Amino acid sequence: MRQTLKPLPPPEPPFGRVRVISSDKFAAVYVNGKYMGHADEFSNAFQGLLLKPGEYTVNVAPLSGSAREEKVQIQAGSTVVVRVP
Repeated sequence: MRQTLKPLPPPEPPFGRVRVISSDKFAAVYVNGKYMGHADEFSNAFQGLLLKPGEYTVNVAPLSGSAREEKVQIQAGSTVVVRVP
């Protein structure tokens, strides 16, 4: 099987940031149903998912246990933290 990955266009500012803190660092993170990466990629103050201002649905699905879905409001220059036990 061959897949060709295409880079996403660079986002345009202003941005807000979403951090995901989970006890499972390999938990899958989805924003509006689109896979974005693992929780560990967005977990500390120097990391985070940059998004344009607006409302988003963030879903965090750990390897074991139930997924958590949360609606978040992103504002330019601010950070929203989603915590999953």
